[in-house]
Amino acid sequence: MNHGGMKKPERILVIRYGALGDMIYCFQSFAEIRAAHPRAEITVLTAPAFVEFAKRMPWFDHVMPDPHPTLRQPLVWWKLAKQIREQNFTRVYELHGKLRQSILYGLIGGPIWAPEWSGAAPLCSHPRLWPPQPNTHFEDFLAAQLRLADVPAQQRADLAWLDGPVDGLDLPPRYAVIVPGCTAGQNYKRWPAENYAAVVRYLKDQDIPVIAVGTKADTDAISVIKTLAPDLIDLSGRTSLFQLAGVLRRAALIIGNDTGPMHMGAALGAPTLALLSGSTNPVWSAPRQPGAQWLKEQVLSSLPVGKVLLALPALLDHKT
Repeated sequence: MNHGGMKKPERILVIRYGALGDMIYCFQSFAEIRAAHPRAEITVLTAPAFVEFAKRMPWFDHVMPDPHPTLRQPLVWWKLAKQIREQNFTRVYELHGKLRQSILYGLIGGPIWAPEWSGAAPLCSHPRLWPPQPNTHFEDFLAAQLRLADVPAQQRADLAWLDGPVDGLDLPPRYAVIVPGCTAGQNYKRWPAENYAAVVRYLKDQDIPVIAVGTKADTDAISVIKTLAPDLIDLSGRTSLFQLAGVLRRAALIIGNDTGPMHMGAALGAPTLALLSGSTNPVWSAPRQPGAQWLKEQVLSSLPVGKVLLALPALLDHKT
């Protein structure tokens, strides 16, 4: 019974997994969901690797790790569905759009017993549009899904929270950043080391020191670049995710492969030049913030150094 006309408090679940770049492209949607439900208790369900990252985001009250069960782990699936049912969510925003979320929708109760559901699950209350409209960016695709669920557009999300201390990194007053890494097993997204070394030498001639960032997995690739361009400052494996953000947001220029830190740098407002292979559709997923540009070659190793160098002066002038 609804005593005294009191409205049932909203409990919202947001579902999003994916790589770092995928999470970054959801920031605007996260902010709009929060603005649409200002007094709700909002939980995000995400991969264990992003739990600590999500805890720092200003849009969520709780973070729920997803054990990511396989089809051969029905008990794990059931426990996850039970955990979600016990939270009594009033609405779910599923921003991932994969089969596993449709399975979860069914386990929670499907169109009969599940809460209001915005996403790709069959027969959900607020289905997204599919397929995407031609020439649609991923952020616009998510925005269209939210509008169908009566979530209004908002100003660009404030990313002041995405920063970290850089005092101990001895950063130069003005510097450029290269991001020469890529996801494991996707070397077709990697521009050659000798090409990055040529960029480092070019920028040195412009009195702009260059910093390489990446995880420990990128250390070997960056060490090859440093062998060819000894002035390169190597920070691979030395920064937390939030320190990385601090380095990127202060950069005069970022050049890199199609990988998470590139998307982070663009989101933070740094001038960026993304180097894309034929596997990437730039209309769908290239950075598009002011000061962000991209160059694409079907075989990325064939992208000429000269073409990259010609794009740099205008980007360097973008941020004073």
